[in-house]
Amino acid sequence: MTIARFALAALCIAVTGCSRDDRNCDEKSPAVAYARSLSKDRLARLYYDMEAYSTRDETPLDGWWVGSTPSEFADLAVVRVRPKEGNIMVRGCFDHYIYLHFEGTGDHKEFDKERRIVLSWGEHPPDMGEQVLWKEVVQQ
Repeated sequence: MTIARFALAALCIAVTGCSRDDRNCDEKSPAVAYARSLSKDRLARLYYDMEAYSTRDETPLDGWWVGSTPSEFADLAVVRVRPKEGNIMVRGCFDHYIYLHFEGTGDHKEFDKERRIVLSWGEHPPDMGEQVLWKEVVQQ
């Protein structure tokens, strides 16, 4: 009987924890609000730091988890920084995430006429979306 009670208690904790508002990854989540709150100056520095680290041999392919990032990223309230992939995971919610995508950096460096940081959220329509938080025109 104790195993059944333990299983029931674990299930209740999991369901309660999973339904909390701070654990969502939609547009109204605190993590999206946090990403939107980053200043334009901070976003510009962040872009160039990501670009620089994306080309360094010592940068791990899978990036860094929170708490182990270089000092340039230490002030961020994020889960993972992956310069080689050109993204920062702001929040993870089971199998969908909130990301900052750095267009024009990383191993998949493709660039048009703009450097951009794009915030993305959600898993499926209508809950998924994206927003350009920062951009800079490339001088030719």
